[in-house]
Amino acid sequence: MFLKKLHTLTLKSFLPPFVITLFISVFLFFLVEIVITYLDEFIGKGLNTFDLIKLFTYAWIAIIPQCIPLAVLLASIMGFGNLAENYELAAMKSSGLSLFKIIKPVFVFIVILAGMTFLFNNFILPVVHLKFQSLLYDIRQKKPTVNIKEGIFYNKIDNYTLRVGKKSANKDTLKDIYIYDHSAHQGNNVQMYAKTGKLTTTADTSALVLILRDGNRYEEVINQSGSSPHKKPLAQLNFKQLQVNIELVDFKLKRTDENQFKGHEEMMNIWQIDSVADSTKRLLTKRLHELERQSGIFFYGRTSTFITTAHNKKNVSIKQFYDSLSPNDHFRCVENALNIVRSGSSYIDSADQNYNTETASINSMNVEWHKKIVVCFACIILFFIGAPLGAIIKKGGLGLPVVVAVFFFLAYFILTEAYTSLAYEGTIPVWQAMWTPLVIFLPISIFLTYKAAKDSAIFDITIYYLWFEKLFKRKKIA
Repeated sequence: MFLKKLHTLTLKSFLPPFVITLFISVFLFFLVEIVITYLDEFIGKGLNTFDLIKLFTYAWIAIIPQCIPLAVLLASIMGFGNLAENYELAAMKSSGLSLFKIIKPVFVFIVILAGMTFLFNNFILPVVHLKFQSLLYDIRQKKPTVNIKEGIFYNKIDNYTLRVGKKSANKDTLKDIYIYDHSAHQGNNVQMYAKTGKLTTTADTSALVLILRDGNRYEEVINQSGSSPHKKPLAQLNFKQLQVNIELVDFKLKRTDENQFKGHEEMMNIWQIDSVADSTKRLLTKRLHELERQSGIFFYGRTSTFITTAHNKKNVSIKQFYDSLSPNDHFRCVENALNIVRSGSSYIDSADQNYNTETASINSMNVEWHKKIVVCFACIILFFIGAPLGAIIKKGGLGLPVVVAVFFFLAYFILTEAYTSLAYEGTIPVWQAMWTPLVIFLPISIFLTYKAAKDSAIFDITIYYLWFEKLFKRKKIA
């Protein structure tokens, strides 16, 4: 019963900061990676509120896994820092409990969280990325909304050109309106003029509705009889009110088939990545063998065939054969040789470019494969950095613990980004690049856990001051 209460206490000290820091970190990453990055692409598109909510929801969910390690680090420092600051951690140790027994329930939670993170990354995140990327692509392809400026001809609407003299303050009432209708694809055969008008759209925004008042409509009627093809009678209509509907099909958000985006590694689980990567490697090996064969044909096969034929016909040495050629024949031989070399060089350049592209694709797939797993172990290792730090610092809240946590996370983030870039470039093996940051942080976590278990005050400046004071006293005595 006693242990249950202690376990409940440690979990209660960890879970609230974890939830809060996870929400805040996701929100900040969301602002930086989504809102600020893509804000210009959303403005002026006249997007449906529901489409924006869907896009932001997908983006929010996709950011969660990369923020979990930061939330674990922050929450463990803050939670165990609060326990140490209120002497609750000291009371637990004085009752005979070791640090490992105290952090055991939180550690079990972290292991479960790491497992759930892997399941999320492997099964849910690919679907979320697919939905987000396909919707983002469609938004990027969508045309901006109609923006008719005063005194300027607007021709962004297919088959129509509009000009408005003035607009009211709310911009829905127009004056001095000119409309040129090209929908018949016969030039400006339909022209409309109105003193005033009102601009609205249909409920589904599929059409622009112009209600014109006090104007004229002119139309050049095409003579269908064929007797006088150059004669175009003019039809004129004077109106008090006329409604003109202009279709805005190109301005609507058109959804692309999501299957077109499924080939990207972010939209696949680890087994799908393995399958595609293996297929790409086999294709790459096949192309390399083909390159070797073609190189032999280009540089050896053609030349040897040419020399053998010449030798058989003339029964002379190669030097004698070339010496016996006329200037024109010698020129043709040299030109033929140059063409063979150029063709072979071009083929090798193309093969080399394909090889680099396929290799980069394999590296990207392997990076994504390791990413899904590395983040799970990062939660565990960063926990064994945060919990001991909280116990050693003995400070909770949003002061020193946050500064220390941000420092460690930035170091981990910078190392991860640097080594990931090396993995994409193929400078070092992908598995080595993706796991090196954790290998660097692993001894740090072991060292901090050991120091916290021994109640070492490694952040107490007084200890280092006394140590230096003793050192200088010994030097003076010597």
